[in-house]
Amino acid sequence: YGIETACDKNGWIINFTVNPGNEHDSRTFKGLYDKIKNIGMKTCIVDAGYKTPAIAKLLLDDGIHPLFPYKRPMTQEGFFRKSEYVYDEFYDCYVCPNDKILRYTTTNREGYREYKSCGHVCASCPYLSQCTNSRDHVKVVTRHVWEPYMETCEEIRHTLGMRDLYSHRKETIERIFGTAKENHGFRYTQMYGKARMTMKVALTFACMNLKKLAIIKENWNVKIA
Repeated sequence: YGIETACDKNGWIINFTVNPGNEHDSRTFKGLYDKIKNIGMKTCIVDAGYKTPAIAKLLLDDGIHPLFPYKRPMTQEGFFRKSEYVYDEFYDCYVCPNDKILRYTTTNREGYREYKSCGHVCASCPYLSQCTNSRDHVKVVTRHVWEPYMETCEEIRHTLGMRDLYSHRKETIERIFGTAKENHGFRYTQMYGKARMTMKVALTFACMNLKKLAIIKENWNVKIA
């Protein structure tokens, strides 16, 4: 099983969900988000596994600022990156590094709009070896229908102060994961069934919050009733 956990800026565990281990975090995010979306959240800081157009749209539509990390482009070495193909919003097309147009053709089932070049033109292009390995010399660039939400998230990421805010993630949720794995056996599933694992996680996280409270009160010289 995989355990998704949410905490506040002070490191208090707010809520969690237990999901099958073969499901990606981006697919199970909605279950955890529904539990915490009404707590007055202004900014939601997540790791790269949640950087998808669907999650960006969900958070922005609810008035929450998603703070995603930088994700390195997974482009084949020696080829042009997608950022080097300029999108023309007015004409709804892409312009390649050789100033040729990639026109919109269709939208696939995954919600990506496909923009294709002309194979006859690309066959004589000096940058063909850096562009595509296609037999018909057609370059395809995809753009999600919710790509504007991702662009808004990139603007948020570059906003002053957001880099420092994201750096606190290692002091909060990552510390919770580390403690749970090192001290409470969360590296492996120790029980059969989702119900048993949910019970174990709930008790463990409750104890971790109580331990945090006890340490704070001890440091403040407050007597615990």
